[in-house]
Amino acid sequence: MPGGKVIPAKILAVDVHPKMPRIAILIDDLGYNRQGMESSLALPYEVALAILPETPFALPTALTAKEQGRITLLHAPMENQRELKLGPGGLYANMTEYQLKTTLSKGLDGLPGIQGVNNHMGSLLTTKADSMKWVMEVLKGRSLFFIDSLTSPKSVAKKTAQEYGLKTVSRDVFLDNIRTEKAIDKQFSRLIKRARRHGSALAIGHPYPETMAYLKKRLNHLEADGVRLVRLSDVLEIIPQHTKE
Repeated sequence: MPGGKVIPAKILAVDVHPKMPRIAILIDDLGYNRQGMESSLALPYEVALAILPETPFALPTALTAKEQGRITLLHAPMENQRELKLGPGGLYANMTEYQLKTTLSKGLDGLPGIQGVNNHMGSLLTTKADSMKWVMEVLKGRSLFFIDSLTSPKSVAKKTAQEYGLKTVSRDVFLDNIRTEKAIDKQFSRLIKRARRHGSALAIGHPYPETMAYLKKRLNHLEADGVRLVRLSDVLEIIPQHTKE
């Protein structure tokens, strides 16, 4: 930790075949409490972290993750259809290009070591073509990737990221919409099945005690499932022929 002892990230050293189906895991909503920060940072270093801007534990989470060599993202709050409050750094559909880009850039500047962005909520904003173009223009200028959390089936975020030549991928599974071990295990099984079918799959979870306890145990027993945990960067896609100038 900054100013103290660095929390070591566990490394899963597993000798596996390179063609083995891959799963990646991203933990969202970090920054508001110490417990979530510490439990997430104790997971295997392959697990990526998405940090909310201007939150009490955003900076120490980012700094420690950087020391661990862990991938971190800005978890950019985006306007949703339910009109839920976004908190600091929120991006709204009625923002001008200047307002949106300035707000997003401020969030990125506040977190050292950020390698990508994903949307926090965003069921409205990710359906807005102009807003997504402005987001991707900022990311392209910084050589960052984009993860579509896919909070709306009408999202144009991944498509727009591809048009700008960004590395990108969409979320396949939410692990913990229901916060019980049984429900999380069911979603984890869905993740594995999807990885077997498509070669790779991405799950998003949250720093809930139930999720952290489940992953702490489950990620040590992937060999029997015939899948391997990889870094988020290993499941990103790019379609260069659609790159915008």
